[in-house]
Amino acid sequence: MTTLKDVAALAGVSTATASLALNGGPVNARTREQVKKAARQLNYVPNRVGQILTLGRSNTIELIIMTSEKYPDVVRKTSLYYYLMEGMLGVADQRNVSVRFAVKSYEDRGFSSYFSKLIGSRMVDGVIILPQFTHDHHFVRILQEAKFPHILLQPSVFSAQMNHVDMGNFEGGRLVGDLFVKGGAERIGIINGPAAHVDAIERERGFTTALFEAGAALVAKVNGDFTIESGYQGMQQIASRKLPDAIFCANDYMAAGALRYLRSIGVRAPEDIAIAGYDNSDIATALDPELTTVDNRFFDLGAELTTGLLSIIDGSSESIAVTIRPQLVLRKSHRTP
Repeated sequence: MTTLKDVAALAGVSTATASLALNGGPVNARTREQVKKAARQLNYVPNRVGQILTLGRSNTIELIIMTSEKYPDVVRKTSLYYYLMEGMLGVADQRNVSVRFAVKSYEDRGFSSYFSKLIGSRMVDGVIILPQFTHDHHFVRILQEAKFPHILLQPSVFSAQMNHVDMGNFEGGRLVGDLFVKGGAERIGIINGPAAHVDAIERERGFTTALFEAGAALVAKVNGDFTIESGYQGMQQIASRKLPDAIFCANDYMAAGALRYLRSIGVRAPEDIAIAGYDNSDIATALDPELTTVDNRFFDLGAELTTGLLSIIDGSSESIAVTIRPQLVLRKSHRTP
């Protein structure tokens, strides 16, 4: 079995230097690469328990995505989280840090104890949390009291003092509202996500703010659950009355369902009704017409979350509050202003 001592000998450095090089310690780039090359040649696998005992760190972080049994699990139903994790892994790999992944439900009886056990195990150095819903974030108090490194994606308003990266949902919703108004829409509707979902709340708030400031009327609103089926049903409900000039769907999957229903009744987009989604997911370019949407830059969010957490772990930052600005992606489902 290859040991750290074997790696150090092949690289021509001391065992201590080899350890620092493989664990993100203060060594020059040439030495670090020399040691990594030796480790690859010998197929060296670090002993995690030994790292924890020797360095006080595991060089591992964990991504925890919170879900609720009340709603469909969009973690498994969309591709968005792949891009977030790709951004995370890019930064983690540069820093020689491993990433674990967990999905936890707010309704799980062992939910609170999970965080206490995680802290006590010392198997991870910090956590990235995607809360999603406006539940009581009591688990953050557990992390804060233990002074355990953590960072959240888009916390709800009442938890804005937590370490976080804001994905700019308010601004993204506002971009869509401004687009519709400039395109001449006067009667506007929204198919939103779950009423308790942070993203849905903020997207609607930004969207309706833009409409209010322009004097446009919000004439229809239904809540879905971010699935294609709920977009279909939501559009069916709205179409039972007079159709609005434009519809904002709070994610691309619901927009796909809305377009499918409109096509079934012979309504065309954008000729008869303008439509926009959110997320710039893979499905947006597979639709006919291709979907105007908002890119929330999930890759950049993953990279920023990981960079922020690692800066807390290494002591270079005490707190993190960053906003990633979303971008409007114009395609064919809306009327050109």
